Amino acid sequence: MGRVGDIGLSVLAHALLFGLFAVSFQMTGITDQANPGTEQSVQAVAVEEAEVQQAIEALEAEEAAEQRRREEELAELEAEREREAERLAAEREAAEAAEQARREAEAEAERQREAAEQARREAEAEAEAEAEAERQREAAEQARREAEAEAEAERQREAAEQARREAEAEAQRRAEREAEAQRQAEREAEARRQADAEALREARGTYDAAIRQRVEGTWTRPAGIPDGLSALVAVRLGPGGIVLSVEVARSSGNAAFDRSAVTAVRRADPLPMPDDPDLAQPYREGIEMVFAPDA
Repeated sequence: MGRVGDIGLSVLAHALLFGLFAVSFQMTGITDQANPGTEQSVQAVAVEEAEVQQAIEALEAEEAAEQRRREEELAELEAEREREAERLAAEREAAEAAEQARREAEAEAERQREAAEQARREAEAEAEAEAEAERQREAAEQARREAEAEAEAERQREAAEQARREAEAEAQRRAEREAEAQRQAEREAEARRQADAEALREARGTYDAAIRQRVEGTWTRPAGIPDGLSALVAVRLGPGGIVLSVEVARSSGNAAFDRSAVTAVRRADPLPMPDDPDLAQPYREGIEMVFAPDA
């Protein structure tokens, strides 16, 4: 727009200059029509030269003004371009600074996120380590308690075992004492039994001999029987020596001799009977007597 205006002004100045030349040419024609050397002629020439000079000066002044204006406009345009460039540069710098700040903010935010994440992981790791340490402490404490319990149980087992051994030893000693006492009692009882048996044998021997003598005293020897026969006779007595039953337990081989033995026992009724119940008990239960009158 400024360059088009400059061209228009230049064209206008040249048109004015041509107009002045045309006026000057006309004035020259008029001057030529005046008589040479006359006052009118001199005035016309002076007017013409002055007007031309004024026109030239005006044109030069106008061109100088136009030149200054163009220079000012160019300077203004240059200043405007510089301002625009500065504005654009400032905007670019601001945009770059903002972008840099944004990137730095994002980087800082990312660093903070990474730091927070790292701190979280470290906190989790620390918490896990603390939990693991706590688990290990609890496990160690549990192991210690179990070891103490096991040791206490072992002590109790050892004490129980010691007590058991001592009890067994005491029981063994007591059992040995009791066994010895039992053996002693058994020996004494055996001695008493033997003494009682001996006494019983002696007593029974006395009664057995009396019974045998009594039975043999009532025996009638059957005719025709050989000498030296014997039979085993089972006899059961009742109170007072009464004969409850009599039978041949082992035959002599001679029926007449066997019958004579049974008859002899029945004829001897009642038989001698001990008053002592213990001594009389075998006779009540039944005794076996060898019947051999010829022996």
